[in-house]
Amino acid sequence: MNFIGLDVGFSKTRRSSGVACLSDGKLSVGCATASWESRAELLGDCTIAQVVAIDAPIVTVGNCEGRDCERVLTLGRFQRRCKPALSHVQGTGRQLRDAGDESVEQLWHVTSGCELSEKFPRVRADRNIIEAFPNAFLSVLSSTSDFDRRPKLSRGAKFDWVFEQCRQTNRISHVVNIIGLPGITEALPHIEGNANHDQRAALICLLTAACVAVGRYTAVGNQQGGYIFLPPWNAWALWAQEEIEIQRRRMDCLEVWINGKRFEPAEPLLPAPSSVRASQSAS
Repeated sequence: MNFIGLDVGFSKTRRSSGVACLSDGKLSVGCATASWESRAELLGDCTIAQVVAIDAPIVTVGNCEGRDCERVLTLGRFQRRCKPALSHVQGTGRQLRDAGDESVEQLWHVTSGCELSEKFPRVRADRNIIEAFPNAFLSVLSSTSDFDRRPKLSRGAKFDWVFEQCRQTNRISHVVNIIGLPGITEALPHIEGNANHDQRAALICLLTAACVAVGRYTAVGNQQGGYIFLPPWNAWALWAQEEIEIQRRRMDCLEVWINGKRFEPAEPLLPAPSSVRASQSAS
């Protein structure tokens, strides 16, 4: 299976966009500009990717409204741990949304539209292109005690800090084990050993794509505003499971998907297995 992870950068001249591609078991990762020509150099021989995950809003064309998938991550304990930039706000937010639209257009022809092992919510019809959010992906894996020890950091440094926490506590490897694909397993040392900020983000996007491909994912959002895809539910820290339960009951239109199933607002989310929940008791 082939996957692409893209950390969107805005510059047409500076290589600020991380690109990760797993093609026929071979991992390639690097930095590119925002142009297709620059990004295509890093995709190499990758023909069609089963899933592409982009760290930028994936919305219906022309949608300029606020998004519930972003809003929920600004509430409660999410607010200080994995708050996103709001993409409907003029300036960087709208710039990020425009960059997401451009990236979808660039990668459309190298992305499969075939059905996957489990259903997932699509925003752009006929292509398996999803929205990743690397900071939140890693943050919901991390425990409360991790965040209690976090020093004061800038926005960009927070991602590198949480990446290191998850690497050192084997939480990235735990997600890789849940995915269970040989190519992803073999790529784990390269994922954990990468020290470049933009490439790390692209690699977490790549993991997000793999989670959806094998049907072991969590997604929050709705058709109107799109969905953010996150790690398998049974890998989430207990605080994050509790928080999404609290906030989804306050947001009538918020959908939660787990492993191909859409949960109704009044329907409890799947509990984590007792062995996992016991290991999260410190969360």
